[in-house]
Amino acid sequence: MSDAYERLDELAALVQRRFPHIAAIRPSGSRILYLLCRGEGALYVLWDSEQGAYAWYGPDGRGPYLGPDAPAAAKAIGEELAP
Repeated sequence: MSDAYERLDELAALVQRRFPHIAAIRPSGSRILYLLCRGEGALYVLWDSEQGAYAWYGPDGRGPYLGPDAPAAAKAIGEELAP
């Protein structure tokens, strides 16, 4: 799976199944996954094709990497946004 859209959609589905308190939304045509959690501002994740990994994304650009596959990234997101 090489397409960023497909990778972000896979991650969104995993996050929503595993962590119902997190809304994972990828707006149509966007290469950024929006994570919304009550009491938190929006957080963003992208697929970094050069590194072959998911990464946080913020005002300063790419942040820490979350993992090379959707299960690893979903786990890291769940830990970061634990209720």
